[in-house]
Amino acid sequence: MKNKIIPHTYIILLLLVLLACLMTYIIPAGQFDCVFDEATKQTLVVSGSYYKVENTPIAPYLIFHKFYEALSSAKTSSLIFFILLIGGTFEVILKTECLSVLCEGLLSHIKSRELWIIPIFVCLFSIFGFTMGLTTASVVFVPIGIAAAKELGIPKMCGMAMVALGTNAGFTAGIFNPFSVGTAQMIAEIPLYSGAGLRWVTLLVLNLVTSLYLMYYASKHRVPQQNATKHKKNMALRQKLAVTEFVLSFIMLTFGISKLGWGTSDIVVMFLITGTIMGLSSGFAPSYICETFTEGCKKMMKGVLIIGIAATIRIILMDGNIMDTITHSMTRGISYLPLQIQLLGMFVFNASINFLVTSGSAKAALVMPLLTPMADTLGISRQSAVFAFQLGDGLTNLASPISTTLNGVLAVAEEPYEKWIHFYIPLVGIYILTGGLLTLLASLIGY
Repeated sequence: MKNKIIPHTYIILLLLVLLACLMTYIIPAGQFDCVFDEATKQTLVVSGSYYKVENTPIAPYLIFHKFYEALSSAKTSSLIFFILLIGGTFEVILKTECLSVLCEGLLSHIKSRELWIIPIFVCLFSIFGFTMGLTTASVVFVPIGIAAAKELGIPKMCGMAMVALGTNAGFTAGIFNPFSVGTAQMIAEIPLYSGAGLRWVTLLVLNLVTSLYLMYYASKHRVPQQNATKHKKNMALRQKLAVTEFVLSFIMLTFGISKLGWGTSDIVVMFLITGTIMGLSSGFAPSYICETFTEGCKKMMKGVLIIGIAATIRIILMDGNIMDTITHSMTRGISYLPLQIQLLGMFVFNASINFLVTSGSAKAALVMPLLTPMADTLGISRQSAVFAFQLGDGLTNLASPISTTLNGVLAVAEEPYEKWIHFYIPLVGIYILTGGLLTLLASLIGY
């Protein structure tokens, strides 16, 4: 019934593509002058250089031509293969089951510490979010969270949430998140994963806020604990080796990005090597690793096509010469406000459209081409614009009824959306307040 009422994400984006075509007939065309900065390797918009040009409307029947053009463009195709390769690698890592067994082992050791299991789970699953940016991975581990909740006598909803919200908190902080921060920084033409200091602070703040809310909720709805003994699943030697390899690869990735200046290609290669080594050390045959890798790539196809459709919107706005007009109009609307309020406006804007476009990479492809020149013309750093984007993108991610991750989590937990939103809305309000304060902090410190 829900699927008949709520349009598919593709339909929503295609309607936006059609709207973009119609806008090229209505909105006056215009352009900014741009210069290439050799020092920063960025194409910068010259502030105050906007001027009108001849209208070049895009006919709706050219939509699919523009879609193919968007998919085959250098920037979009590079991003698509980046996501496909990471998705394939992560599927191999999940198949080793080392992370699943690690979670179960952790549960068996800390169950006597009652509600402290909540912040431990939140912090543990935030790793999935801020390293690989795969919130969908939380679906796999929801049963572990539910089992923990049952053993502790807290609501099933809370057990589901400490997995899903933990992952989403990491995704929002996005320290090494390739799908939101990575995509946004690539589009904004700033060094990949630069400015990680404030994102580490964001991770700590979001983990703390999420944990406190869940602990409060659990304490209010706790029922007498059942004295059941959970069977402990021991980690095999191969799985211990795989976990060690995963941790070492994360350390190497951190060092490479922060000290060696690794770029996109280096990061992809690191993921590919990690997945291959973990697969082989887990006893997987080379052919099985290839098949698993392909399965992971298949799971990314929906997101890949979303990126392509979003990029189509950008191409239509650019070819119709109205991208700069829209940016100019949005800029004029907030240019008289204090700098802190301008950045806050970017955050609120992204948080609002998250209900329609829930994919971080798709939203980056859709929004960052607007925010980047806007930041240039307002004198806001591109790093701050990316930060406002990532907070707005992540903090309301699991409120949208069209979120594939949310629907997957609710399906596994067998919980209705209505019950989830009643549980989640108070935390969304806290998230928005927290995100606003973090955005103001970014402005004050000149991030």
